[in-house]
Amino acid sequence: MAETSESHADAAGIEEKDKPKKSPWLDAWTDPVAGISCYSSFICLSDLQADGDHRLIMVDLKKRIRIYKGTTIQWEQKLPDMPCAVQTFYHEVANPPVPTLAVASGSRVLIYRHMRPYMKYTLPPIEVDPVEIDIWESLTKAKSEDLNEVRHGWDKLNAARENGTVLSNQSIDFLALEEPESQSEFVRANRPNKDFLLQQQTAITCMEVLKQNMDEPTAVSMLVLGTENKMVYILDSSALNPITKVELDAVPSFMSVLGLYDVEYRITVACRDGNIYTIKNGQVLSNVIELETQPVGLVRFDKNVYVGCMDNVVHCFHFKGKKNHSIYLQNAISCMSLLQITKARVAKALVVALANGEVRLYNGKHLITTTQTHDVVTGIKMGTFGREEGSMVISFKSGALMVKILQRSANLEATNVAAGPPPEQDIPLDVPKKTKLYVEQTSREREQAIDMHRTFQRDLCKLRLSTARAYVNLLGAGHGPMSTSGGANVRLNAQVLGMGPQFKITLRVQNAGAHAVQNASVMCITNQKLYRLPKPCFYLPVLVPQQVYFLEVPVTCLNENGGTDSIRVFLCSDKSNVPIISALVNMPMSEPPLIDGF
Repeated sequence: MAETSESHADAAGIEEKDKPKKSPWLDAWTDPVAGISCYSSFICLSDLQADGDHRLIMVDLKKRIRIYKGTTIQWEQKLPDMPCAVQTFYHEVANPPVPTLAVASGSRVLIYRHMRPYMKYTLPPIEVDPVEIDIWESLTKAKSEDLNEVRHGWDKLNAARENGTVLSNQSIDFLALEEPESQSEFVRANRPNKDFLLQQQTAITCMEVLKQNMDEPTAVSMLVLGTENKMVYILDSSALNPITKVELDAVPSFMSVLGLYDVEYRITVACRDGNIYTIKNGQVLSNVIELETQPVGLVRFDKNVYVGCMDNVVHCFHFKGKKNHSIYLQNAISCMSLLQITKARVAKALVVALANGEVRLYNGKHLITTTQTHDVVTGIKMGTFGREEGSMVISFKSGALMVKILQRSANLEATNVAAGPPPEQDIPLDVPKKTKLYVEQTSREREQAIDMHRTFQRDLCKLRLSTARAYVNLLGAGHGPMSTSGGANVRLNAQVLGMGPQFKITLRVQNAGAHAVQNASVMCITNQKLYRLPKPCFYLPVLVPQQVYFLEVPVTCLNENGGTDSIRVFLCSDKSNVPIISALVNMPMSEPPLIDGF
């Protein structure tokens, strides 16, 4: 059963809940003991003999290449190094058109024709930094028994690496040694190979095929290689010489090729820095797509680029960089591929394999079907296997191999998904009828809009002015946290302490002005039937500017039921009948007395 997936179209959340009734895939063949572990780039489908019967070519982590014809192993051979990709291309126009098999392994591309080794292409060497060359020349001239010289050279290489110099593999291996004897032995062993530094090699990370001048299945094509030194090489049709070199800002991980080399082509590259770069006719375009996490899959779908990321999200971008939508999944994405059918009908769909064994089929952002494989999918490849065009080859972590075939009557259109606006949009709202008063009011608003706006602004200014005047009068009457009455700036704060029936009010008086206030008094007024104030008045001879005065007012609650009321505090002056400032203290509920007759 398909799990619920969420997709965001144009930064808006669109939740999709599709439960396909019938799977469009037919079980063709399953080999649970194939014993071959490979990824999507390790699988290829091609007509190797030009007889219309497409073979399955696979390379795996055990350094071997295997070709299946139907359900039987037709050819198998060991590889000299760990492979990273396998592709087939046509290097010439021939009749019948027999493709050439290319296996990327380390820094080399192994070429096979008619299931036999044909030739080998090696990437151009990387230029070694002159600083590193000078250090090794001094090491080779020094005596290997002199541990001080060897250690001095080790220190120079370490300093060069810390300064940002890119070192060769030989220098990195040498810096990994800590013991002086091991360092001396390494220098002695590598002394005859001092020219090896000039032959420092890189490694291939991904490989694709680009058509040269015709968009035909058997047209002459070229290999496109991505390497560890942040380069993209396009080899000629004979796979002997690089005709185009493009340098990127990061190491490429996935590539997608579209177009013709002699006309116009685009290479979409997902790199390890989390960015997607576009190469057009040998030039890197300025529009760079930045991802939130690292990419785990890349598929080119017409003018859209689908990228699967490590945060369980499939983002869809226009090839110019604009984001179309995103599909949020509940499990990690293991691999992605493109289902493309062109012979019997024209259909394209996105295939996404998840870590929980699900293989999902999407048409745009809509889920078409979900297939459960009950194993961890490590590689998936869509294409023609045998004579069936809509085939899906799946490799699993356990080493098993599965082949499924798409039904010829399968519907890949998103017919079960309601596209467009929601159906509620077509339901008319229950709007009341327009009365004569409403029509007259709207007409008046249209005709007198400017006058109404001016009136509103005038009333708003009057309201603000009245509010400001009221606030000034409030401060002048001695009400508020700070008073300016009589030219004195005084602050008065009160705090109640205790639970009852005996309380203590702490008064904090501060003169915030520049002149001293003399002959000030503090008076407390309350309900005498409820509270008793032993000392309701305090005399303050002088209030020094910026000095804080603390007064303690004892209060006793007389009500046995713990009633509550407020106490008013006034700070008065002998020069005016209006208090300088006042405060209203709301007393809390009092606890009952512990002694009777208190």
